[in-house]
Amino acid sequence: MTASEDPTASRAVGEQVGQDGVADAPLEDRVELEKARALAEPGPGWRTWFFQRALRAYYFLGVLIADAQVVVFWIELPNVSVSVLAVGAVLSLVAALYLELLLYRYFWYRPRVDVSRVRRFHRTWLRPCEYGRWTPEADLAAGEPIYPTGEGPNPKEFL
Repeated sequence: MTASEDPTASRAVGEQVGQDGVADAPLEDRVELEKARALAEPGPGWRTWFFQRALRAYYFLGVLIADAQVVVFWIELPNVSVSVLAVGAVLSLVAALYLELLLYRYFWYRPRVDVSRVRRFHRTWLRPCEYGRWTPEADLAAGEPIYPTGEGPNPKEFL
């Protein structure tokens, strides 16, 4: 490609190429363009974002705290032999991890898309539900659109 064919060859250092391949206007116009794009496609609402994305990080923090409490409980037991202490700590930690895995899968499990579904879903010890309660698949199964139109941002906040 020669310099005459390259659309970005004659651009100034501060100028950027937009999605259309046309140089964007000054910063103020780019901000207005971003506002218009945000209003046209607002994305998920706060509630949807919180349950599907943000709460997951807090869940893992809670799992870490709960597991640490289980370990500390067994370490602080007085007058217990080491073998009973080790077996009790391991068994209770395994039980806690299993319950935490089930809770995670209940809320956020998403089935693989690349695997075809020939058989109907059957509950197992590791899969308590077909898909998580707080996933886009659950919203679609409930008949709700993934991005409801009434949940978007208020245009007056941007203007």
